[in-house]
Amino acid sequence: MPADTIAPSRPAPSQTTAPDAVAAQAAAPQKPRPQSNGGARPRPDGLDRSEEGAATFVQASDGLKRMGAACMAVGSDNIAALTEAGALAGRLMTDMTRSYIDAVSYAAVTYAGLGRDCLTCRTPADVVEFQKKALEGFTETYEASSKVYSNLFEAFSTAFEPLMARAADGPERMFRAFAD
Repeated sequence: MPADTIAPSRPAPSQTTAPDAVAAQAAAPQKPRPQSNGGARPRPDGLDRSEEGAATFVQASDGLKRMGAACMAVGSDNIAALTEAGALAGRLMTDMTRSYIDAVSYAAVTYAGLGRDCLTCRTPADVVEFQKKALEGFTETYEASSKVYSNLFEAFSTAFEPLMARAADGPERMFRAFAD
């Protein structure tokens, strides 16, 4: 043997002979082999823990999918209501613009005529007649303008009815989606 190597006095554990390894293994206490379900008792429904977890995950995933679909449906309905309300408001505003232009044109013609009539007054009776005609013109102009504003508020109320109906229905639909 060379001088630089030292012979071991006992063999290392990896160098034991085969009969020694068999004897050591026989003397060691035996551990029970793990069962396929992790050593747990069999479940009465036949599912092991991993199958139960997968089933729970699938149920949760399906629930989230239903909730997402319900949210998308409510969102789509809201967008449709906004589109409907916008189109209706546009048509109503066109009608309102025509009504407003008609009222302003009527007032301009009425006031222009009153100015001409004022210049033709020569007697106190003419002035009284002018005042009567002017009061009638002011009253008609006021009624026309108040009708325009009344129609404006009615038009916007009508235009936003679909939005208000969807706004009232949306939370209930969302609650039902999350409750299921």
